[in-house]
Amino acid sequence: MVNLDAAHDGKILDSIQTGAGVDNIDYSTEKKILYAAAGQAATLTIVDVGDDGKFHLKATVPTVKGARTVVAAGNETAYVIDPAEGKVLKVSPK
Repeated sequence: MVNLDAAHDGKILDSIQTGAGVDNIDYSTEKKILYAAAGQAATLTIVDVGDDGKFHLKATVPTVKGARTVVAAGNETAYVIDPAEGKVLKVSPK
């Protein structure tokens, strides 16, 4: 993932590695947490975003193969869709 400063010609503020197959991200504006679901790697990368735009890794949590859609909840929890099993996984960094 790369964080760009759109107000300054797309200057790169920071970047962080995620697993292969990132198809979807979501961001909790309340908690300033970014979630990136990687379907091929079967992981969810959870990142704090500082006021300066810098990324701080909170956790890399295992999910399941193909789980590439994530929705952030307001309480540091995210929900990831497991399309193979027709389930919704509840994930948190704790």
